[in-house]
This record gives sequence, structure tokens and C-alpha cells, in this order.
Amino acid sequence: MKRIYKSIMVLSGITIGLLMATGCSKYVDKGPLDQLTDQNFWTSENNVQAFSWGFYNDIITGFGTGTNGRFYFSSFSDDQDNSTFLNFDKNAPAGDGNWSFGDIRKANLLLARINEVPISQTAKNYWAGVARFFRAWCYFRLVERFGDVPWYGVVPDISDTSLIYEPRTPRNTVMDSVLADLNFAIANLYSAADANTNVGSNTINQDCALALKSRVCLYEGTYAEYDENNNTRAAQYLQECKDASYKLITSGSYTPAADFRSTYNSESLAGAPNMILYRSYILNQVTHSTVGYTNSTTVMYGPSKSAVNSFVCKDGLPIDLSPEYKGDTSIQDVLANRDGRLPETIDSFLCYGNNRVFGMSSSTGYRPNKFLPDGVEKPGDYSTAPYNTTDAPIFWIEETMENYAEACAELDKLGQYTITQADLDISINKLRARSSVDVAPLQIYGHQGTAINGVPFVDPQKDPDVTSLIWEIRRDRRDELMMDGFRLEDLLRWHKLDYMDPQINPDVFLGAWIKSSPAGQTVNADGYLEVYPAGTTRPVQPQDYLWPIPTGEISLYPNGELTQNPGW
Repeated sequence: MKRIYKSIMVLSGITIGLLMATGCSKYVDKGPLDQLTDQNFWTSENNVQAFSWGFYNDIITGFGTGTNGRFYFSSFSDDQDNSTFLNFDKNAPAGDGNWSFGDIRKANLLLARINEVPISQTAKNYWAGVARFFRAWCYFRLVERFGDVPWYGVVPDISDTSLIYEPRTPRNTVMDSVLADLNFAIANLYSAADANTNVGSNTINQDCALALKSRVCLYEGTYAEYDENNNTRAAQYLQECKDASYKLITSGSYTPAADFRSTYNSESLAGAPNMILYRSYILNQVTHSTVGYTNSTTVMYGPSKSAVNSFVCKDGLPIDLSPEYKGDTSIQDVLANRDGRLPETIDSFLCYGNNRVFGMSSSTGYRPNKFLPDGVEKPGDYSTAPYNTTDAPIFWIEETMENYAEACAELDKLGQYTITQADLDISINKLRARSSVDVAPLQIYGHQGTAINGVPFVDPQKDPDVTSLIWEIRRDRRDELMMDGFRLEDLLRWHKLDYMDPQINPDVFLGAWIKSSPAGQTVNADGYLEVYPAGTTRPVQPQDYLWPIPTGEISLYPNGELTQNPGW
């Protein structure tokens, strides 16, 4: 049953609007007895649940409508080339919709009111856990983007200008509070089974909080290591990631989906063995655009040559080392003997410029097929955007397995843990063993080295700053989660935005090998499609690791108390 988005969302939207507009009860006039207000709303668990649906709608974005989803549309990375050239911001904007604290205010309001509701203490603890789960998620996204942000732990009174105009709190302090929120959520949320009984299927539970903690702590640990050079903090958060991830992947509740693409192209993810939380879509109620944009005559955001080359061959070796690699002078050769995730990410034909197929064209020639339902090949085979109804994964065990492997390798590198072959075998090697992937397992060789079938190897394309083990784990993560909205976040936390610079990574602005220039399309001297005009660059500056604080927000604060990020 599709549970996250249902008719009660209509009620929750009205309810939340009324409560958020009223704010603190001391400023609300007494209204009609049949009107919901902050004074008479907190009277039942049904009302609390209705209030909570707003979090699901606002925060769990999934595939999204228009071009605003995490999947596919998050094309600003080295994995995809947008049909329109994208660059780092050069000037601070007046406004940014991501600078938003509305759902944080809702979470704080729920925390302030939950003890007034006539329900059991266990239920009160659950709903407090829901509030702190979503507050943590909101703050994590804010810190990822802006760094230091104001921390609000209560609903400010309208007269308390000192709290309303709260200055920016250091990011590490905020993230420590995020971790505290997640630990509270894990301790107080229902188990998945109890949430299903008491709240409904596909709702927030302990496993969701563990999955978010795994994601958050991997980010924070590697950010501390690579962006702050703070190995003590890095080890703390990486251990938290490792422990949370291990608890999930050894729980026996989840297994990787045998069919890799089923995670992304299913009309229903209910009962999927890998699914911890997903977003449901229902025709004429809540729909999305991801399938439509990868199955229409609109130019698609194709995977880059850099992305396609990252997939190993079935023998587990990079293409520069594998005797199984057939080259790239045809799409058939590109796909032959490769990691099974590649043919589930790009299609078996090239389409570009005037060489359209079924009217379709991709910026790089590679047509993304990861999100297409089975049997969908061309326009007309499925509903157009924005009327798509395939479900979107939100937390799934494959991501957690990737998190676990990376945390173990990073802790080993820091001298805080000794990674074992068993760590790889319960994580990325399980993903490689799926029938739809079929790639030889990765082995540890010595300290931070790698081998296949006992033979050590090092990818000639490896970044010299990265050990072979971490390089290969990052590669597996890239290929498993390609176009899932993680890649830019990964480059930020590794301090590797320079992978997006074509002067450092020339393949980032190249597409498929097409030999010669058809009308309206250019190729480089080696025959690879050039996505953007020759000479297009994307140099990285230090300030690009944080987004600017919107200048309109700065102007609202008295005496310049809201500061700008460095370099903006």
C-alpha cells in the first residue's frame, strides 16, 4: 500500500498552515470553536500524525517534479553533463530557497507540544523522535550547503528578537547537535515492525534513523578529515557511521535487490528486500518527472565519459588493466564484459545531435536508462512528465553498505581500525555478487592495497592523493549510486571538486566516441563528442566548497550580525 502520501496530506497542509501562522499561543485571538488553533489542536494522536505528514512532503524529495529531484536532475558533478553548461556561482544571490528553517520550526513546535497530547509516554517519545529525526535531516542539509548556520532548538517568541536574529552557529556545533538528535531518534522511535503496527507502513522508524545516521556521519567524518584536517573528529564520526551501518546490514532485515534497476524503476517498492524507506507516487495525487525526462525528445543530461569509464570489467579490474575491455569505438564494445551496473545505467544505443533515436538525444550520446520501467524504450511507451508514478528510494541497504565499506577503510587509514576482508565481503562484495552486477570481489592486499583473485593491482588513473583501497571503494560507490544525488556531496566532503574541472579531468566534458563531427556536433581530436564548445572551463575556487549566504537574508539582520561565507 502506498502510505507516505495519501489523502490525509490535504488535512496536514491546512493544519500546519494554521498552526505555523498562529505561532506562539499568547498572540492568538480566541476563534470559532470549530477552528483548529494551537490551543485546541494538540488533543489526539491522529492530529499529531496529521501534523507529521508535512515533514514527509517537505523533506523527502525523492524523484521530484519539474527538474528539482535528487535523482537524475542533480547533474552538477563529474558524472553528468547538463544540456546547458553549469558552473559554480560567481556572485551571492539575493535569495536561496535552500536557506529555509520552516520545517525546523515545525519540528521544534512538535517537541514543545507533544507532552500536552493525551497519549502514552511511549507514543510521546516516538513523536519526539520523529521531530528530532527531521530536524537533524534539515540541519544536515543546511550545513552541507552553507557551513555555519543559526541553530534553533525552540520555537522563538515573536518578541524575542535576539533569538529570531540568531547569528550563525559553528558548523561543528550544529553537527554535534544533529548527531544528538539522531541518537535520540534511534533510542525512541518504534522499530520498523512496531511503526508498521502503530503508525503505518513505510513511516519513520529506528532503521530510518540508523540509515540517516550512517549517511550523515560518513559525510561529517570525511569532511573533518579532508576539509578540516581534524583526524580526531574524523575518527569519532567515522566510527559512528561504521557502527550504525553495521547494525543495519547485519540485522537480517534487508538484502540487496537482485535486480539492480528494480530499486529505481518499480511502480511499487512495497516489500522490496532492500528498502528501508521509499517515497510513493500515485496517479492524479503525487507524481514526478524523472522517467519523462529520460524518455522524451528533450535533450537528456547524459553520463560523462569520466563516469562511463569508471565502471570496471567483470573481472573486477579497471578498463586500463583488464584484458576483457573491448574499447569504446561502439556502444556494444563499451558495454561488453563490464560491471552489470553499466548497462543498467546507460542504454545500448547512442543518441546525440542530429543522430537522434526515436527522436531522443543525450548531451553526451549516452542515454540514461536507469529509471526506465521495464519495457519502456521510447517516447509514448510511458506517461510523460510530470505524470510518472514509479516509486523513489529514500533509504536503501545498498547505500548503507557503501557507507560501511568507506568508513572502515577511512578508519583503517587513520590507524583507528584494521579493515578485514570480511568487512568488504558483507558490504561492497555483496553488491558485486548480485546476478545483475556479476563483478569479481575486491580483495585487500597489505595495508590499503587492492587485489583481484590474489593478484595486486593499482588503477593507472588513480588519484595520487588516495590509497588504492579507498579509490576502489569510492569507485564502487560512484557506480552503485550514479545519478542518485550523492556525487556532488561526495566531491565536497573529499575536497575533490577539481574532478569537475576539465583542465584536471578532461573526460568530464566529453561523451561517447563518435569518430567524426556530424552536423551540429563537434568532436575532439580523438573522436569523442565534445559536450560544450572547445575551451569551456570550470575552474574551482576555495569559496566553491560552501554556497553563499543569500544577501537578502544578511540585510534582514541588524548590524551585520549574519555574516557571509569566506570569498563571497
